[in-house]
Amino acid sequence: MNPNGVHCRIAERLIKVIDEHEATVRIIDQGQPVDCTSILELLSLALVQGSRVQFTARGPDADQVVAAVEQVLSEPEPDQNAPAWMRMQQEALKE
Repeated sequence: MNPNGVHCRIAERLIKVIDEHEATVRIIDQGQPVDCTSILELLSLALVQGSRVQFTARGPDADQVVAAVEQVLSEPEPDQNAPAWMRMQQEALKE
């Protein structure tokens, strides 16, 4: 997971990736399922690097969406100390 955990930018990217697939994705944290299309629910988990959660995906694109979610959670974020134009360019290249 990203060293900074799941914050607004990561949660937004997760929701975008999930919306691109025909699947329902939930995170189960401490036995409680959380809807992965709700930014507030994702942020309420306060996930940090090392957090242990379980993902479930159902639907025609279940395998693909799980792979996409894993990629979002494992890829590094743009350097927050870099100039804004460079961060925007790095984000645009991901899309």
